[in-house]
Amino acid sequence: MAHALNKQNKNIGAFCTLMLILHGAKFSSFPLGKEVDYNHNWHDDLSSVCKHGRLKEAKPLHSHIIKTVSKSQCISLENKLVNLYAKSGRLFEARRVLEQMPKTDAISWTTVIAAYAKHGHGEEALTVFSQMHQIGIQPDQFTFASVLPACNDFAVLKGIHEQIIVRGFNSDVFVGNALIDMYAKCGNIEDARELFDKMRQRDVVSWNTMMAGYAKHGHIAVASELFEKMPERDVVSWNVMVAAYAENSYIEEAWDLFKRMPERDVVSWNAMIAGYAENGLFDKALELFEQIQEQNVVSWNAIIGGYARNGYYKEALKFYQQMQVAGVMPNPQTFAILLPACANLAALEHGKEIHAAIIRLAFQTNIVVGSALVDMYGKCGSMENARKVFDKICQRDVISWNSMIAGYARNGHVDEALKCFQKMPKQDIMSWNSMIGGYAQNGHVSEALKLFHKMPKRNVVSWNSIITGYSQNGHAEQALEIFQQMQSAGLKPDLQTFSSIIPACANLATMIHGKEIHEEIIRDGFAVDVFVGSALIDMYAKCGIIEDARCVFDRMPQQNVVSWNAMIAGYAMHGFGKDALSIFEGMLQSCLYPDRVTFVGILSACCHAGFVDEGWQYFNCMIQHYHITPTMEHYVCMVDLLGRAGQLAEAQNLIDRMHIKAEATVWMCLLGACRIHSNVVLGEQAAEHLLELNPKNAAPYVLLSNIYAVAGRWDDIRRLRRTMRDMGVKKELGCSWIEVNRQIHAFCGGDRSHPEMQRIYATQKH
Repeated sequence: MAHALNKQNKNIGAFCTLMLILHGAKFSSFPLGKEVDYNHNWHDDLSSVCKHGRLKEAKPLHSHIIKTVSKSQCISLENKLVNLYAKSGRLFEARRVLEQMPKTDAISWTTVIAAYAKHGHGEEALTVFSQMHQIGIQPDQFTFASVLPACNDFAVLKGIHEQIIVRGFNSDVFVGNALIDMYAKCGNIEDARELFDKMRQRDVVSWNTMMAGYAKHGHIAVASELFEKMPERDVVSWNVMVAAYAENSYIEEAWDLFKRMPERDVVSWNAMIAGYAENGLFDKALELFEQIQEQNVVSWNAIIGGYARNGYYKEALKFYQQMQVAGVMPNPQTFAILLPACANLAALEHGKEIHAAIIRLAFQTNIVVGSALVDMYGKCGSMENARKVFDKICQRDVISWNSMIAGYARNGHVDEALKCFQKMPKQDIMSWNSMIGGYAQNGHVSEALKLFHKMPKRNVVSWNSIITGYSQNGHAEQALEIFQQMQSAGLKPDLQTFSSIIPACANLATMIHGKEIHEEIIRDGFAVDVFVGSALIDMYAKCGIIEDARCVFDRMPQQNVVSWNAMIAGYAMHGFGKDALSIFEGMLQSCLYPDRVTFVGILSACCHAGFVDEGWQYFNCMIQHYHITPTMEHYVCMVDLLGRAGQLAEAQNLIDRMHIKAEATVWMCLLGACRIHSNVVLGEQAAEHLLELNPKNAAPYVLLSNIYAVAGRWDDIRRLRRTMRDMGVKKELGCSWIEVNRQIHAFCGGDRSHPEMQRIYATQKH
């Protein structure tokens, strides 16, 4: 929709500028003071500087004007200077000139207010508007039209609207259009329509703004109805409807309307290109892109944005490079698209190159670009650079603060995140959610819960953060409790909720809750989501119902790598090696590339099925064909596979050839294999490595003791037990649980605390 309204916004901006210049002309006609050279036209000098954007000449010229022109008569000239700085994005200089002016008028203040609003500094725009009131300068209709876009808060919007009514500007069509636009943007489409219906006079902009409001909220039918009722249409009207259809995935309707247009401009083409690109139809988008006679920055942004928002981040960066070769100058929106792409790729070097371009083009003062830079550096793990950018943002908003908090939290600097959170001038719900998510992500679940209870207001993201925190930190029961509390509070779970709670059911191996949640997923229409489906496959597999896991997999309308991996791992877990390998072949036939997780599942399947030759083939294929460097998990699977097959020498040889230092899991697999095959010498070596890594771990002592027992080495067993006693090492008790009548009952070795223990023992005796 932004593409469709671009021309309309430019027209409004041009109209405001024209009126400001006309207002300024009134002052320029006054006679100048006696100290002025009447033969020198300062207006022409400054107009030339402003027209060509020569900022370097502006400062000395300004200084000369102040010294030579009468204070009572230089207001018009200084207004032009304020406008020059404002248009160039030099908001600090524009504000400083305003504050140093000996005399100001509504034009002076309106210019600065409009500049702040345009560059996303809503709070500053409102502050300047308030200062204007305090010194007694009366706002006019252009002031109100300029400050309204800064009203992101509904209460503030209402307050400004009341002032408009008091000052009699509510019947002004220009102000009315701005009000309709802002009520729609604040989510109050009914209030916007009421204003529209009560307007004594409407112009084409009024109709276009109302249509755009409906389209933004997904009311395409109502927008279309307005379009058909319009007394007259301009190209913007057509563009609004084309964009409305395209952005809401009615791509065929958009194309039909595009073909019917009596005239098209570059915005029309851009709207259609953006529609195709956003819906992943890149061939169509590029075909139209090539047909445009003159491609502008918005055309390029449409393709870049389509790639980025569909997850094709590398393609987005490549297209940006083509944009540079074509000599098209990027704008702040370009960088606002590219920086998240770098963040998602963790492409720090690309991000730094883009940062350098931003500095060259002087876009670093743009609040959206600054916040995107902070977010990119945070997601790439470069918190030092993130902080440098953050500290240089002159007018920080809540988004920049939240980006900084999220970056610290994501990288484990929870204390620094908390400092930022406490320093924030005003926290919103996202600030609280970032802190809660940061604590939970770093294992501080109790701290996350404390903040959760302190929140002034919660949304579904707040609940999701707590559920995810408990689930990922091994507190599955508490995760289920929080999920039930969330439902009791009347909040509807979303995709993220289900993606977080399903693993909790899997970890508990409880099918009552799992099946109920699955039923709820189906009712809410989330069963088609690939990530929810993958989580369900994993849950059913871990709960031992591999048939239901396969049923979920087969019913998925689309499978991704995660889905295939979950199914492979499920079969591997249950020893169905052939089924796992068959699924893998199906994955390859669907033209999906396996990742490191895929091969963990495949090697695990080979291990459980005893497929030694196949295991070696897949291990070598992973390295040589798919260029995946083996991780510890891959080595564990291979050592386990070789050990189970009795090929202990080959397992030891593989460990010796590992490019990374073997962790405890690798040596534990080898020790377990030595117990199975009664290899005392190699078992002692494996146990020695394990005890070096963790001398308090009881498992190596127990396994080695079993090896000694088979070999009849009782003295060694007694020695091991003495060592365990001296070291304070105790064998962990075995634990199991069972679900009866929706309640989970846990049992540990030697534990007789269960309230029904007598009945349980009595039943066992019979």
